[in-house]
Amino acid sequence: MSWNWLGWLMWILGIVFLGFVIHYIRVKQLMLIAKTKKRFDGKLFIQYVVMSLVAIFWLGGLLYLHFQPVNYNDHQQIRLSTKYQPLQLHDQGNDYYYVLAKRSVAGKKMIVSYTYWANDSKYIVSSRFSSISDGKRLIPVEAMNLPWNKQKLQKIDNESGHAFAAEMIGNYRNTPLNGLSLRANHVASSYTLLRVPQENMVAEH
Repeated sequence: MSWNWLGWLMWILGIVFLGFVIHYIRVKQLMLIAKTKKRFDGKLFIQYVVMSLVAIFWLGGLLYLHFQPVNYNDHQQIRLSTKYQPLQLHDQGNDYYYVLAKRSVAGKKMIVSYTYWANDSKYIVSSRFSSISDGKRLIPVEAMNLPWNKQKLQKIDNESGHAFAAEMIGNYRNTPLNGLSLRANHVASSYTLLRVPQENMVAEH
């Protein structure tokens, strides 16, 4: 059974509590005006502040847990798997390439996605979650902080002729903490390392 039920329960209770706080403040203020003809009472104001802060921190904490960045190195909360596939050559006129980079139409014409072929299938990945390795450095700088199996990468690099795709997939484990963030058993993120023998094996359009 997924721990996500805990997150849903906390969200429901948090929203109910927020509704109660709003109703409590409204009723108390009406009673204060009716009984004393005053609109402010120090003790009631402190109660309002404390209850409001509890509701804010409650729901804010749940939001923080849900949107916090993925930490691939937290093996207690993240389960990692990596899939390796040799790349297939494609042709563009008389030129051959392993990866096709697509640039944006507007702005500085930054690369927005990469297309590659492996096992007779076509894959398109966002440039935000992928990078190209085309030199002596097997792992590019932008992917160095990920927990790659360097020995496995080196072995695949030698066997594939320096042309492969390594897709690292992180899944949230079924833990109470991930349940609170409503992410237990869900895919956290994925990152694709595209290895090519040299820079000119990446075409652009």
